[in-house]
Amino acid sequence: MNIKPLHADIIAVGSELLLGGPVDSNSVFVANFLAECGIEVRKKISVGDQKADIQEALRGSLKRAHVIVLTGGLGSTLDDCTREAVAETFGCPLIKRKRAYENLKACYRRFGRPVTPLLAKQAFLPSGARMLGNTVGTAPGFLMRDGQSVIVVLPGVPREAKVMMISQVQPVLRKIFNSNRHYWLHAFHTFGLPETDVQKQLSPILKDVGRIQFGLLASPRGVTVTVSCWVLSGSRSFVKEKSPFFPEWVHLVNQVRECLRPGLFAEGERTMEEIVGEVLRGRSWTIAVAESCTGGLVAHRLTTVPGSSCYVDRGVVSYSNKAKRELVGVPASTLGRYGAVSSQVAMAMAKGIRMRSRVDVGVGVTGIAGPGGGTVEKPVGLVYAAIDGPHGTQARRWQFWGDRTEITLKTSQAVLDLIRRYANEVSP
Repeated sequence: MNIKPLHADIIAVGSELLLGGPVDSNSVFVANFLAECGIEVRKKISVGDQKADIQEALRGSLKRAHVIVLTGGLGSTLDDCTREAVAETFGCPLIKRKRAYENLKACYRRFGRPVTPLLAKQAFLPSGARMLGNTVGTAPGFLMRDGQSVIVVLPGVPREAKVMMISQVQPVLRKIFNSNRHYWLHAFHTFGLPETDVQKQLSPILKDVGRIQFGLLASPRGVTVTVSCWVLSGSRSFVKEKSPFFPEWVHLVNQVRECLRPGLFAEGERTMEEIVGEVLRGRSWTIAVAESCTGGLVAHRLTTVPGSSCYVDRGVVSYSNKAKRELVGVPASTLGRYGAVSSQVAMAMAKGIRMRSRVDVGVGVTGIAGPGGGTVEKPVGLVYAAIDGPHGTQARRWQFWGDRTEITLKTSQAVLDLIRRYANEVSP
């Protein structure tokens, strides 16, 4: 059994990753899956679709990493050159694989398209490489050995890479390295406090944590606190346990949990919308939402949860004053006196949508998402929300900062948190 630390590099391939295009999400789950095999990612590199740049990154990683995972560049377009870069680096010619080609034909047959010579490029893999079948896409991945290093090449499409990693790569890595190192991570999700305040609340327990590491990550959805560590085990069954076998871990996790209340809304991989759905279901409450500045984002997030039809009744985007009057019954006099962005209008929206929908809880949201439309009295990022239900009517005011996307996301998180607190009767 391997007790030495195992290190990995991730090489994300794609010029779009360097030019403000899509964010590389593959590296996150790849690192998690490698950690489950006892392999720690020490470096992540992003390179464009240039064969020489891919080869330079690969040669550098071969000098230090036990595992190298490349993602992207396995398609059939002219700029997809990862397989060529890897093949040339190891002096292995590309060979057409029958199974890969048959899978291509089957996939494109469903689309009513033939496999052209350009598309057939995906069926060519370096000689001696182990093919990783693609069960949810077209381009296969592959795995190679070079001395003590394992090179894994995956498609850039996240769903394809994830399925391949779980079903084919992890079993191979576990068998090759047989590591007894395991990574433990517990995440706490908070909302309502800035990162500096969260750190201040945790400061009494951050002085002596030994082998345990802390991490804080701020985002529009709040601040996530992570507690993590690498531990050794004498058996593979260890990974199935819920926590490491040392008392300071459990003690510290409990301390963090207590320090973060009441801003703590979830742990692990659970989301705010899942928590809100759980609370509404527990109360047997139904809900309807009237939104202005968020444009339906609150309702959308509520309905992403499976089974949400048992508590979500409807969502209305009442963007204009006319829509606020006609769809949710906001009095013209209230709009005229206080303006669309006001606590009075938010409360009228919450009461109106609740009455018209005949639900247990009504929510109203109005604000200025920007970048224009703000004034000295009502700047960009000013948001009002209200909730009306069995506990009466409550209204909140927030001032958010950021661009339009950040403000709407922060608003949706704040509104969902308002619903959570209201249903739990927790004071804001």
